[in-house]
Amino acid sequence: MSSEEPKKPRLQGFAALVGNLVNSICDTQECKEMIEGMKTRVLLNNKEGKWAALITIINNQITIEGIKNEPKENISRKRLKWWGYWEFPNLKTLMTARDWNAYKWIFKTAGGKVKGASQIAMVGRILGLGISKRDEPDKEPIAIKP
Repeated sequence: MSSEEPKKPRLQGFAALVGNLVNSICDTQECKEMIEGMKTRVLLNNKEGKWAALITIINNQITIEGIKNEPKENISRKRLKWWGYWEFPNLKTLMTARDWNAYKWIFKTAGGKVKGASQIAMVGRILGLGISKRDEPDKEPIAIKP
């Protein structure tokens, strides 16, 4: 028997996008303050793609799992034990979320298939922070001459 930890499966599709957003901010003070004491388990399902993202926040740790969204049984509440679920039509819906506060997340999710909107709002604030941090330029853009 080896003492090595098993490798985590590589995230794919939409789950990889969510993982990149979360990993880009998980060490920031703002994110640490936001997740302090938070407990949730939310499944975000992008209908355009083949992968859903299961986001678990517990003990001040965020974990992302990629779940194939076909067949539908793969993303069932009974199987995954999620507390919140949001199925949305395309990525544009999620990518416009950088300016949404908790109330706006609840309001916006009403347009899709939602269960546990308050749970989604908690995760949404974290994703909104990740999206806004991605949009901030680290330095001035390089001008390309024609």
